[in-house]
Amino acid sequence: MVRNTRESGTVTLNVVTLVSSDEKFTTGMYQAGKGYFDSTDPYGVDEFMFFLEGSVKLTSTDGTVQTINAGEAVTIPKEWVGIWDTEGYTKFYVIYRND
Repeated sequence: MVRNTRESGTVTLNVVTLVSSDEKFTTGMYQAGKGYFDSTDPYGVDEFMFFLEGSVKLTSTDGTVQTINAGEAVTIPKEWVGIWDTEGYTKFYVIYRND
């Protein structure tokens, strides 16, 4: 288990991560404060997220806008590129790497 806490500007991260022995499966809880991230590189992993608190607005480079609220789930494909905008959230996440 890895636990990281970091403060940077208006963003606070609190992460608890569990990793399988073969390092292909990662799951955990992730908490963040207000943040805006404009990704120009692909996301890099397929990630399932279930939001426990807060929300996030995802704007893809193709113009698609999706808001995910507490109680909702989303899967971000590793090829995704776009803008991640939030006032803060807590999520449960799962990543599986088959490469």
